Amino acid sequence: MKNFTAKNVDVDGLIIGVATDETGADWYKSQKNFVKDTLKIVFNSDGVIVSMSHDVSALWPAGNSVAEIAAADEPDGVDINGGWIFDGKKIKERVYSSAELVAQAEIKRDSLMAIATATIAPLQDAVDIGDATEAELVNLKEWKKYRVALSRLDLPTAPDITWPKSPQS
Repeated sequence: MKNFTAKNVDVDGLIIGVATDETGADWYKSQKNFVKDTLKIVFNSDGVIVSMSHDVSALWPAGNSVAEIAAADEPDGVDINGGWIFDGKKIKERVYSSAELVAQAEIKRDSLMAIATATIAPLQDAVDIGDATEAELVNLKEWKKYRVALSRLDLPTAPDITWPKSPQS
């Protein structure tokens, strides 16, 4: 079942969500057509698996498509974290494009920078008010070195990035 659209419908004063696929088939009425012991997957227009369950009634396919896979064909480790795709026949590990790898690296770098900045702030405050201990001064310098190293990463080389070690490591 492909390309579900969803809308809210007023049924005797109750607003309910209704999803239909590109052929007009109703999601709720179609659930009886799925085999009980298969893995049902919801995937987006790029084939990325965004939801899955052995219980078809646990899924909501709005904006996506649905397929089912025999239990024997279910790969070990499959999840809904964006690393798996459905190619129309089987589930495969996702191969990320260069742009996607760079975007992932940017997200990771930005997250690590935020942690470093949050750690640096109170240490710098202690320095600014003249109340920093020797240990805090050493810690501050290490965190600042780490943050500079993060800022100098060559992200377009993702996934081949040597990430600096956090001072907590």
